[in-house]
Amino acid sequence: MTAAVPGIGRGHLAAVLGLALDGILSAGPSAAPTVLDHPWDAWWTAVRSSGLARPAAGTAGACPQCAQRAATAAAAAVPEHPGHGERDCDCHQVWAQAMRAPLTDTGLPAPRQRLTLAMLKPGAPVRAIRSRLRSVLREVHVTTRQLTAADCDRLYPDAYGASFVAERTDYLTSGSVQVVVLAGGPDAVQAGAVLKRMVRADLGAGALVNHLHMPDNPAEALADIAQLAGWHVLEEVYRRWESSDQRGVAARLAGYRAHLGPGCGAAGVVGPQRGQPQDEPAEHRV
Repeated sequence: MTAAVPGIGRGHLAAVLGLALDGILSAGPSAAPTVLDHPWDAWWTAVRSSGLARPAAGTAGACPQCAQRAATAAAAAVPEHPGHGERDCDCHQVWAQAMRAPLTDTGLPAPRQRLTLAMLKPGAPVRAIRSRLRSVLREVHVTTRQLTAADCDRLYPDAYGASFVAERTDYLTSGSVQVVVLAGGPDAVQAGAVLKRMVRADLGAGALVNHLHMPDNPAEALADIAQLAGWHVLEEVYRRWESSDQRGVAARLAGYRAHLGPGCGAAGVVGPQRGQPQDEPAEHRV
């Protein structure tokens, strides 16, 4: 039986996602890997890209049943989550624990990008938070929507633990969310991530009910805009705020390639590992 091991890690997968999405949006060469050895790595990429990037999957690091489960979910018209029920193996949980483990400051790719996103969660003080957002960034698109359980799974595909996922989904689907696409300087994503932490602290946010989602890396910022605001919105704002800076786009793609380095498809152990499997605590990525 294949031994369960983590994939290439969230930092490397963010670089793969960035290469794919920036490549599509800029109509240039992306150099995104076409094969990822770990089945759950390939599945995550398909989910987070809304099906626009579907790398072929190897079989390293997961049992045949998991490899098939991941491939089936990734091949859906809109890539989906295979479900949070009990499994006969721990392949997915070993992979997910490594994906959710804390990263060092250099663990995530952080190339320059002007676009990011904020999602104001159910019950959040919308007026106060948007005022804070506008003090740092510019609102370029705003919409209100009701999330479904499937939306939550696509937004946080590496979340695990039945009780944690159920609580998160109940919270995020308990009312409407406001989606705000934001633009700023070349450090917009980093500025947004800092602002998110400040807003949560000022509001006394809890571990689960924390009012505000903002991505912590440029690739997932684009993915969030595509999923929550729509691909047509992403194309429009990318054309306005990113396409005119071809040097910036080229530098971002180069940064992703440098972050990946050689041999990025290996299914080796990446990042700090956790102890015994357990339901995931609610933490800052929600």
